[in-house]
Amino acid sequence: MSHTQRHGEADDAPPPDEPLEGEWSYRTTLRDGREVLLRSIRPSDRERLIAGLRRLSPASRYLRFHAPIEQLSDAQLDYLTDVDHHDHEAIVALDLSDLEVPGVGVARYIREPYEPTVAEAAITVADEYHGQGAGTILLGALAARAREAGIEVFRNYVLDGNQGMLEVFDHLGAEREREADGLWRVDLKVPETPEDVPSSPAGRAFLEAARSEHVLASILPPIWSRWRRRRRDEASETEADDELDERIQAELLDSQQDLDEWLRSRDER
Repeated sequence: MSHTQRHGEADDAPPPDEPLEGEWSYRTTLRDGREVLLRSIRPSDRERLIAGLRRLSPASRYLRFHAPIEQLSDAQLDYLTDVDHHDHEAIVALDLSDLEVPGVGVARYIREPYEPTVAEAAITVADEYHGQGAGTILLGALAARAREAGIEVFRNYVLDGNQGMLEVFDHLGAEREREADGLWRVDLKVPETPEDVPSSPAGRAFLEAARSEHVLASILPPIWSRWRRRRRDEASETEADDELDERIQAELLDSQQDLDEWLRSRDER
């Protein structure tokens, strides 16, 4: 069976482990060294979503949906996989060592209609990948996408029993308050700069995922704006805006080693 047909995917579906042109994607590793691909969700991922739900334990399903969900309707699957990547974004994580597994997890945000800078966010990690840092990595990538879309706060509703996610949010400096008996409302500020991320193992993983080359400019908007103004003053009149943006992004990426050294020195303090 070719990897384009796994989990009932159509014969003409794009390979799940090959990013499409213009599609956001990022490769990283879990704590145990397994390589994972993070990318935006596609309509062709619906069968993977179905298979992933089936593999979740009843407890994990309840923690994610706050109800004993057994299956998703066609309308729900359409809604969850055919997203606009602006007001509604979803990121899937795939284990590149075993594409027979539907997925490592999914991160999703949906913009609040009456609070455009706030989005409800949710993270689901497959049971067999718990404890590998997948939730923090997914949240970091989702934050970068959200910042690019103008979202400043993630609002999350987390059950008492979901101690793993509550600890992740606590380590990232989120604020939480009781929404109802057994349910927390957790607000996490989407970081604008590395200084906004707490110095902790969770913070480092979060920032690493949020610093992929496709979103580096969006997670550091103040730096991008300053560099762009300065480079525009220096640029020739004939240099197109997209050429200027590419040059600035290349310069920012060249500074990534400096950022890594700054993070290490901050952690040692």
